[in-house]
Amino acid sequence: MNMFFNFVLKKSILGITLLLIIAGFFVSQIPNFQLDASSDSLVLEGDENLAFYQRVKKNYGSDDYLVISYQVKNDLLDPKQLTHLSKLKQDLVAIEQVKSVTSILDVPLFRSPPLSLVDLSSENITIENGNADLNLAIKEFKTSPLYANNLVSKDGKTTAILVTLKDNQRFKELRATRDQMRIQRANNTLSANDINKLKTIERQVLRNTTTQSGLQAQTIAEIRSTINNYRDKAQLFLGGLPMITTDIVSYISNDLIVFSLAVIGLMTIVLALIFRGVRWVVTPIFVSLTSALIMTGVISLLEWKVTVISSNFFSLLLVLTLSVIIHLVVHYRESAQNNPDAELEFLIKDTVQKMFKPCLFTTLTTFVAFGSFLVSGIKPVIDFGWMMSIGVAIALAISFLMFPLLMSLMPKAKIKTHKTKIGATNSLAKFTEHFGSHLIIFLIVIMGISGLGISKLTVENRFIDYFKESTEINQGLTLIDEKLGGTIPLEIIFDDLAEDYWFDEDLRAEIHEIHTYLDSLDETGKVLSIDTLMQVLTQANDGDKLNGFFLNIVRGQIPESAKKHVLYPYISEDNGQLRIVIRVLETNKNLNRNDLINKIQHHIANNLGFKEDGFHLTGMLVLYNNMLQSLFDSQIKTIAMVFAMIFLMFWFIFKSFSLSIIAIIPNIIPSTLILGVMGLFNIPLDLMTITIAAIAIGIGVDDAIHYVYRFKVEFKKDGNYLATMYRAHNSVGLAMFYTSLTITLGFLILVLSNFIPSIYFGIFTAIAMISAMFVNLTLLPKLILIFKPKI
Repeated sequence: MNMFFNFVLKKSILGITLLLIIAGFFVSQIPNFQLDASSDSLVLEGDENLAFYQRVKKNYGSDDYLVISYQVKNDLLDPKQLTHLSKLKQDLVAIEQVKSVTSILDVPLFRSPPLSLVDLSSENITIENGNADLNLAIKEFKTSPLYANNLVSKDGKTTAILVTLKDNQRFKELRATRDQMRIQRANNTLSANDINKLKTIERQVLRNTTTQSGLQAQTIAEIRSTINNYRDKAQLFLGGLPMITTDIVSYISNDLIVFSLAVIGLMTIVLALIFRGVRWVVTPIFVSLTSALIMTGVISLLEWKVTVISSNFFSLLLVLTLSVIIHLVVHYRESAQNNPDAELEFLIKDTVQKMFKPCLFTTLTTFVAFGSFLVSGIKPVIDFGWMMSIGVAIALAISFLMFPLLMSLMPKAKIKTHKTKIGATNSLAKFTEHFGSHLIIFLIVIMGISGLGISKLTVENRFIDYFKESTEINQGLTLIDEKLGGTIPLEIIFDDLAEDYWFDEDLRAEIHEIHTYLDSLDETGKVLSIDTLMQVLTQANDGDKLNGFFLNIVRGQIPESAKKHVLYPYISEDNGQLRIVIRVLETNKNLNRNDLINKIQHHIANNLGFKEDGFHLTGMLVLYNNMLQSLFDSQIKTIAMVFAMIFLMFWFIFKSFSLSIIAIIPNIIPSTLILGVMGLFNIPLDLMTITIAAIAIGIGVDDAIHYVYRFKVEFKKDGNYLATMYRAHNSVGLAMFYTSLTITLGFLILVLSNFIPSIYFGIFTAIAMISAMFVNLTLLPKLILIFKPKI
């Protein structure tokens, strides 16, 4: 320690120079910083359903297409309107990364004019070919089993333009190989060489994902620019999974920059109001910013991708570093006030020596809280756990290096004498003394209510709920749901039924029953399957169903251009599969993915008698649901384990079993309160909000450690519990109060975001800070006063 102080106090210029060089190196890595909102960040690593989903996409094509809703006021098939639509299509096709564009202009028509079964093979009727009867076409679009509430709305005013983007086949194969090897790794079936090979492939996929994401973002920007040129005769909205992921990255990127700056600005104002001195504002902000920038450089250097889950890491690191620095500043000022004649060297040494242990202990407990993310099994969550665990270590190191170095470079501060006992913390001490028993009863009631809320918690969330109603994403998804049958796909794959389907009338009836059942669900929009073709053929056969003999003849007569719309997407002779595609309505307020999946599985297996291993539900909806369910299990169910580990750390730190019990009790409240509020207000847990519990624990126990540690120091003066409480409140209590106030206001800025998860994150982090500070300055000391543990 003496060597450290000799270096800090006598070679401070050299020390700060070295620190700035190190910081500069990491800051230079920030241009390599990467954001990711691709499907990889929304699925469970090692999920066997992922491999199946990849095979389905390979066989039937990707569901990663864009949807442009094209809404008119008058006649959709007016020649001028069709010319307008045709020009839009041509401009879209001209975009380099656009593979194909499907619209009402080029889809095959079967009733415009009506085709008999004999005519199917000889006629290819489309609007684009000029052989369609437009008066009949609009009727077909509005009533056809294939196009109604899918390509064209039931009122005939809105149509969908499907834009398929070009694939990078090498990238798809590489990612499929990675996903398969991850499953093998999860099952412990990979050799050491294969594990090394997997790591190499993962790095390649990471780099390629960045390239593909950038290319996709550029393409979507070009499509949006093209759309803007055609808003004169139609209302246009862009939708689809690629746009959702691209816009999420845009929101995250914007929030990361804008709100980090806003948090810094607000913290600056609050610190200025609290400490009323330039050095007490500049030093905490400079140290916090340095710490956060260094960690950003570390993330960039290690090629970690920041996702929706970890998008607020920068603000969190600012907060955690600021918390340490404020405790150092408050202690320094207190020491300077109590020792007005002390030399600068003494004040620096006294602050660092007395604050190092409690700050080290708070860092260790915060490390444990974020360490709970490491057992999630979800790569972005695991990465977030490592980011924050490493980040808090960096925050501690930078704080205890830069603070003494900066203080030694400045003249000794003149600290005005102030009466802390008239402050807010003194009022909390009085409240605890006189109304502490009432508080305990009140908090027991609150915990009971919170417990009720927790019982109502769900891990469901709709993508549309991520965005404010004023955003294009929300408006586009809403229009597509209401007019065009929904956006988010759910698929059902039936094995070994393709060949039997053409000959087995009972099987065709069962598939029709399943199709009808799925179409009847409130959560589903458009349902498409091989039964859709049967309905089209029945219309062409004057309403009579075809038997197996004629059906086999007719299916051979369907032109190739029509098969790609009505046959190939729903039946695979090569794989023996039947496929049903359901588009789920994101705007349905009662949508619960897990319940919907279970309901469909139960109906098909139990009510219709299909073997459970003979069909599979798949699609991004299933993969996202699997991830949420796993995250719920790994995070919510490990909270008890986290508290147990923190209790053991308390026991080690405080050397008292009873004091450790007393210290852990108040810190159960913030996380319980937050989860309870979410349950009561029907706010579902999602990728971001599910991490709030661990953050609340980390913040709460930090306050408890600082308070109890100072309480032990003050208690040695006179052995009086009540007097010790007042002294602790008016010393470390001030630091806790200042930290909580600053951070709470900083995070509340996130309510201005367009990204709803960021808003919830800001609100609940603020609640965590305030509730943690409150219980550790009221309930914690009251329990100490009641039980008088051995200090």
